[in-house]
Amino acid sequence: MYCLVILLSALFVPAAPAQTLDIADLGRLELRYRQVAASDEYPGRPLAARAWYRAGDALSLVTPVRVQQISYLPVPGDAVREGEVIARLDGPEIHHFITEFKVLEQRLAVAEQRFNNNRSLYQRQAIDEGRWIEISEAYYALQLEHEHMRHFRELLSEAAAGDNSLLLRAPHSGLLQYRQDAPGLERGQEVAVIIPPKSLRLRVSIPLAQRQALSSLAFADCKLPVASVSGIADDYFVSAWSAPLAGTCALLPGERLMVTPWFAARAYRTPASAVMQWNGGPAVLVKHGDTLEVVPVQILSAAQTDYYVRCDADLADRSVLSSSVSAVQGILIGLGGE
Repeated sequence: MYCLVILLSALFVPAAPAQTLDIADLGRLELRYRQVAASDEYPGRPLAARAWYRAGDALSLVTPVRVQQISYLPVPGDAVREGEVIARLDGPEIHHFITEFKVLEQRLAVAEQRFNNNRSLYQRQAIDEGRWIEISEAYYALQLEHEHMRHFRELLSEAAAGDNSLLLRAPHSGLLQYRQDAPGLERGQEVAVIIPPKSLRLRVSIPLAQRQALSSLAFADCKLPVASVSGIADDYFVSAWSAPLAGTCALLPGERLMVTPWFAARAYRTPASAVMQWNGGPAVLVKHGDTLEVVPVQILSAAQTDYYVRCDADLADRSVLSSSVSAVQGILIGLGGE
């Protein structure tokens, strides 16, 4: 009896599905094929991006003096040339700054002469070290203050005759960015930011697991290589920056859009209709002469009516079945066919 049970059990064990099938056995099924294209990259899901500049790429212009009234001439985002007038400054304190700077120049000249005279005395040990340090520190402090004010002073010029305003000129060429929340500016407040040409880039946040493979960002007819990927995580993401936006790919500063990330990896583009489920995972039917072979694949992403897949086998330029796939799958697992 025991042997009979084993024999009956063996009779009812389902046969493993076939991995190959003769094309001649498919009868009148409509069979169409498509050639697989190999690729060194594949697209990912769209990401939100912003046209912006990296820290350190732009120049921040800060006022060393309180400005009671400032009137900007270009609108935010305008391209300005170096030396072009970007604002009109008004108020007594800005004129006091001009006088203060002239006095500072005189104080610096006196301090420099004193420094040079006492340096030779110190070298001959005619004055003690403490005295020399005091003279040196006073001179260097004035020198730093003068340099700080000089950069701003060089950007100022007188307005037309009879106009008490001072004109502020752009220190560099680029896109002008500013916010005017009040009529004037406090000392140390940012006057404007100059974004140099070719400094605008796309910025995206990319999942940590995909950061190393990210190769480019695409939108419309533009595809920009990735210039840098941050090495510091923000929760589960890192920031990535494209190459500069220029030409037909130019965008407005701060403009937001959706972009397609591309990842560097060996992949194959195959029609979505060619992919079936086999042994719990996706697979395609590859044509080998007069037979079809089941080849497992891993789906990486979708693009219109196609899939980008990864495969251990080389599928480049191979033909895969793209029609009647479900019917052929049924025949392979023994469900019959036409």
